[in-house]
Amino acid sequence: MKNLLFLFVLICSTSFSQNFFKYSTFYISSSVGSSTIESGQYKIENKELINITQVNPFDYNYTIGWRKVARFDYEYKVKTFYDGTESTVSNKAPIGNAKGFEYLANISLVRDRGNEFVNQDFFLRYLSDSYLIKTQFVDNQKIDLKYVLADIRWRKTVGNFDFSIGTTFRMHPAYGFLPIYDFWDPAVTPFSAIAEDFGYVSEPWSQGNYTNYDWFDVSSGDSIQVAHTTGEFMRYHFGNAIDEFNRAELKKLGIQKELSLVLGAAYYKHTPQWWLHGWMNILPYHYGLDDYSFDYTLPQWDEETIPAAIEWDAGLVFGVKFNKSFGFFIEGTHQRYWMKPLYEFKVGINYLFL
Repeated sequence: MKNLLFLFVLICSTSFSQNFFKYSTFYISSSVGSSTIESGQYKIENKELINITQVNPFDYNYTIGWRKVARFDYEYKVKTFYDGTESTVSNKAPIGNAKGFEYLANISLVRDRGNEFVNQDFFLRYLSDSYLIKTQFVDNQKIDLKYVLADIRWRKTVGNFDFSIGTTFRMHPAYGFLPIYDFWDPAVTPFSAIAEDFGYVSEPWSQGNYTNYDWFDVSSGDSIQVAHTTGEFMRYHFGNAIDEFNRAELKKLGIQKELSLVLGAAYYKHTPQWWLHGWMNILPYHYGLDDYSFDYTLPQWDEETIPAAIEWDAGLVFGVKFNKSFGFFIEGTHQRYWMKPLYEFKVGINYLFL
């Protein structure tokens, strides 16, 4: 899908006009820094105290991207260069500040506290007076959220308000259930049997009246000790094995597809003293196209205050300058797709000493 998006950009750039890349910015950046020092952890093995505190390698963020997104009146380019780490709330607004094509292509390779992941965000949007079309690919590995979206809507502007209605086609991995629950019933099968299925075996050891188990990883053909007690094995290895099992089984199910109704409303007002920009996209009805499309009726969602079938993507930017010195701002976004919340929120004041 990323290749399709790049191809779409290329076709548009050559078919419509030479202005497709005008005022766009290509950027590459890298940053490194010291990682967090973890809390000390120790274990006793063969009557010897061993320090097993995790030592994280340095954090990094390597980014490459290309963007053409018109800034709103309340936005200022406070930095000389783009580096791809900017968290611009307005990028997530469904209605941009300029008609025509806008796009963003951003890939970031990140290591944070020893965890390595890749975050990707690609979108291509076309805005006219009466409709909007948007395609997007998101892969946020930090929260395990990945999807492709194609959105087409009719829009109507009434004063400072903008209303839209249309349909959204989305593709995503299987979400909403864990295969381990179908594979293992702890009330019937002991965890040691499941551990063996995952490639671990145990050997008992005793010290006086105390008995415990050494645990070995035999999945590679060799026997490698990974834990000296069952508690250590459960804490550091068994959970990871279950997680790897779930990921492997979900991957076998492939990509799921669904159609959703989307209703949108936005408001934008800007003056030199204050500004307000808000939007809300609601997806209230969904039609799954595959066997493992997201099930919004599962019992696990029954206790949710807002029904699982009501999905949304919302944002708010508000700022006010009380005088030349004092100002207040609040901005944030909140998205809930497939019961995976993704949000950011900022609030603060500025005071300029004159």
